Amino acid sequence: MASEKLHAAKFSIGANTLLIAVKLGIALYTGSLGVLAEFAHSSFDLLASLFAYIGIKKADEPADETHHYGHEKFENLSSLLQTILIAITSLVILYEAYGKWMSGGHEVVAGWLGLLAMLIALAVDFAVAKYLHKTADEHGSPALEADAYHFTTDIWSTLAVIAGLGFAAAGFPIADIVAAVVVALIMLQLSYKLGMKAFLVMTDKSPDAEMMERIAKIITSHPKVKGYHSLRGRVTGSMALIDVSIHLPPDISLEEAHGIATELEELVKEGVPFVKEIVIHVEPTTSHDEAVGIKKVFGAD
Repeated sequence: MASEKLHAAKFSIGANTLLIAVKLGIALYTGSLGVLAEFAHSSFDLLASLFAYIGIKKADEPADETHHYGHEKFENLSSLLQTILIAITSLVILYEAYGKWMSGGHEVVAGWLGLLAMLIALAVDFAVAKYLHKTADEHGSPALEADAYHFTTDIWSTLAVIAGLGFAAAGFPIADIVAAVVVALIMLQLSYKLGMKAFLVMTDKSPDAEMMERIAKIITSHPKVKGYHSLRGRVTGSMALIDVSIHLPPDISLEEAHGIATELEELVKEGVPFVKEIVIHVEPTTSHDEAVGIKKVFGAD
């Protein structure tokens, strides 16, 4: 899993390097603020891709003396850093756009070469975004998800820049400033969305309800389990940590109870791949079940 995510991060770094070279050349050729905004966007995207690579690599390290639960949250930290970069870039672009607006605009050379280069950049953005989104979804990687959204916003912002160059060619250079503002606003919206997602995970956000229901179904499918309570979890990186208390018949041996708990741990990890660890606390089925809020299994005594 880690090798595939690292391969995707390396691919993103290479794509961003190519886009930076293309957009810088076109920005210097056309003098377009919109293209310059895209160059800045891709420059920060490259830094974000490097953060994604480092975050994924660090998250793959095993638990140690300083991180008993592993290093998965480094992926979330990577995602958070990427959102900060997006926000900074968008604010710089808005500042530049305001300055150009107040000074009465600027000259834009909107030749066919600039439009062609931006169309090539658009094709690259689309292909890389599709690949990164697919890999992020398959492995639940927040670092790759943030990187994928970088390229997704590139698609919309590149379209805005192409429109700006087109209007500039038609004699409306002010459209280039408008295109730059559109780029910046798209980036700000993205930074908020990804930033909140990373923040929630860093503050021990629970897994989604669908995942918890799948876990509960696996637990209650065991014939010896009479009920459960305190099923809870938290997301860490691309994985989840789960704990639950199960109720077993009071007359079974400690060895059998331990065997059932071990079996359930394996079944949950197999049935829900994003579960890294599950801690199962075993309790006997007694008269105090009502007090702890046990959820009884249908058909159980």
